[in-house]
Formats: sequence, structure tokens, C-alpha cells
Amino acid sequence: MSPRVTPLCCGSIAMDARVDLVGEPGRVEVPSTVFLIDAAETILVDTSFGDPERVTEAHPGFECYRAPDQRLRHVLDAEGYTPADVDTVVFSHLDWDHCHNLDLFGDDTTFRVGARELAYATDPYPPHTVSYEADPGSRTPAWRDRDLRPIEGETELCPGVVAFPTPGHTVGHLSLAVDTDGGTTVVAVDAVPTFENVDREAGVPRRLGGSMDQLAWWESATEVLARGDRILPGHEWEILDADPVGLAE
Repeated sequence: MSPRVTPLCCGSIAMDARVDLVGEPGRVEVPSTVFLIDAAETILVDTSFGDPERVTEAHPGFECYRAPDQRLRHVLDAEGYTPADVDTVVFSHLDWDHCHNLDLFGDDTTFRVGARELAYATDPYPPHTVSYEADPGSRTPAWRDRDLRPIEGETELCPGVVAFPTPGHTVGHLSLAVDTDGGTTVVAVDAVPTFENVDREAGVPRRLGGSMDQLAWWESATEVLARGDRILPGHEWEILDADPVGLAE
């Protein structure tokens, strides 16, 4: 049986539209998505944000919401999994809305992240400390006490599942290419945060997403589109069995 990828909604975030679409006015509500990969190993890509009230307070301009049935343990249970069934958690990157809820996982779960991302998140450029929750004296990143194993370059995680670098949104962002029955599914996450960032028919990027390096972002989005028969963005309602709750007007 070929690997299977299931996107799962762990809540939503209201924020300035320009975070995902450079130059876009107003506010939008986007989903917080994790991706369950059922392959030779059970792999979870990202773990969403933490307690909604706490992260909303800690990150001005962002309003987070999570219904009880959108908690990570619940969405895994709805698919027939428990946190203990997850062999590997892969962090696409270490922004605060992708790497909380780690207390659910025991010692048998391996945590992996891009080597460049881990090095940078440990000591980020000052304007990026809030995104990484690395503000001196105020917050400790959720992953700090975990043994994160770095991924160097393109790496096969298990048969049919390959992590590959897609920098731009952050220094060491990763996406995953998964060989499914329907072709290659690319779990793009924030390399392509929404479908509005790309022209799927032409297979080219269209609108910049928020990024540390816009040129690298464009090149990574181009690679994602070239590799994937199916693209799964990180903040796109279309891929989910879920709807906005009305956080943004």
C-alpha cells in the first residue's frame, strides 16, 4: 500500500492578510494545519500552536482559536491514531504556530527539523525572535527541551517519503514529497501557504508569501510545483474538512 497523506485542522488564526500574501490588505482567518502521513512509519508534519489564549497574548496582531474537537489529540484520534502511534514528528519550520503541543508525545517519538532551521531558531536575528519565541527573558520555545534531530539536505525519512529544503519563508524551511497512489503529494506547508500564492494550472508561483528571503521563497515554490502532482499548502481551507469560524471580518 502506498503512503497516504491526510491534512488535519487544529484551529485557526486571524491575522493580517499580507502575512501569507504580500501586499494584500485587510485581515483573514487561516487554518492551522498538521499533516498525518501513513507510510512505513507514521509521520506527523507540524504540531500547531499552543494554548490559544496564551499565544494570542504573546503575539499581538494574531488571534488564535481552537474548538475542543480541533485539539491535536482529538484530530489524531478521529483518524484512528494516538500520539504514541506517531513514530516521527517533522517540523516544517519552527515558527510558533507550527511546533507546540509536544507534551503529548513520549520518548518513542523522534523529532526532526532542518539543520539550518534549528541553528537559526536557536539564535535568530533580533526581528525574528518573536516568531521563534526566542525573546530573551520572556519566553522559551516549545521545542527547547526536546532532542531535535537535524535533517541535512534532501533526506528519505522512510520509503516513499522524502524531506527536502524549501527555504525562503524561513531560513531552513522543509517540505515533504510523498509517493501516493495518485502521484507525488508535496506537503508544502509555508513554502506555498495558500493556493492564491501560485498558478496551479501554469505550475508557477504567482504572488509572494511572507518570507525572510523572497528570492529563495520564489525558487522553493517553483520546486514544490514542479515536484508535486498534488500540493498541500500550510494555511489553505480548501484542503480541509473544516470552515472558518468568523475571526476575521
